[in-house]
Amino acid sequence: MKLTGLRALVVVTCVVALFSIVAVASLETIVSDELIPEISAAAGIALAGSYADTMTEAELEALAVNGRTIGLRTAASEALAIQYRAKTEEEIMVILKGTADPMIRAAAVEPALIYLISVTSEAEDFSLTDYLKDIAINGETHEMKLAAAKAYYFMMRGSLKAEDLEVQAVTNDSDELAYAAGEILSGFYLSFNPKTQAELEELAINGESVGMRVAGSTALATLLINSDLTTLDFETTLLSIAGTKSAEYRAAYKVALAVRYGS
Repeated sequence: MKLTGLRALVVVTCVVALFSIVAVASLETIVSDELIPEISAAAGIALAGSYADTMTEAELEALAVNGRTIGLRTAASEALAIQYRAKTEEEIMVILKGTADPMIRAAAVEPALIYLISVTSEAEDFSLTDYLKDIAINGETHEMKLAAAKAYYFMMRGSLKAEDLEVQAVTNDSDELAYAAGEILSGFYLSFNPKTQAELEELAINGESVGMRVAGSTALATLLINSDLTTLDFETTLLSIAGTKSAEYRAAYKVALAVRYGS
C-alpha cells in the first residue's frame, strides 16, 4: 500500500524523532559510564544541544559543577554556552568576572565575544584592540582574560602573519594571549602555510608552548573531521593514547569524535 504525502511525512518525522531519542540515550550512556575522559567529554559536547533544549539554566549550572563525570559536566557547560547567548552583555560579564565554578565561567567565554568586539567609547584616544589586550592581561579571571584574548586576535587577524603568530604563541603578555594566538595560527597551517597531518601531530604533541600545541591541535582536529576516519577509529585512538602524548593532541581527537557523535 502506498503512503500518502502526509502519511509519509509523519513516518519520516517519527523515524527522525526515534533516532534522536536513541542517539541521546546512547550518548548519555557514554558520558555516564565511559572511563576515557576525552571520549566521555566528546559525547558531552555532542549532547549539548539536546541539554540546552530540555534543561533549565539552573539545572545545567548544577550539573556543570556537580556532574559525576567530565562528560556530564562538559555537556552542561556546553549547553550553558548555548543558553548564555540570550543573556545581556552585563549578565555575561558578571559571570566571567565572578566567583562561579570554572565550568560555568567557561560557558560564558564564547557568548562574550560578540559583545567584546563591539565595545565603543566616547574617549578620543580609545582603541578597541588596546582595550581588549589590557583585559587579556589584567582581567579578573582566567575566563575573562581568555574571552578578551580571543576577541583581540579576532580583531587583529587580518594584520598578522604566520611568523608573527608563531612568536606570539610562544611568548606573549599573558598565557591567554598566547593560547588565542595559537588558535588563529592554526588557520594558517590549514591554508597559507599548510602542514601535513604528521607535522600537525608532532606540533600538537611536542610544540614548545601551549600556544603552539594548540595551533597544531586545532588544525589537526579539522583534518581529522574532514577525513574518512570513523567514530570507532577515533575511539580506538583515544583508548590507545589515554593519559599519554599531550592534552592538546588528545583534544584534537576529542573534538573530531564529538563531531562524529553529533552527525
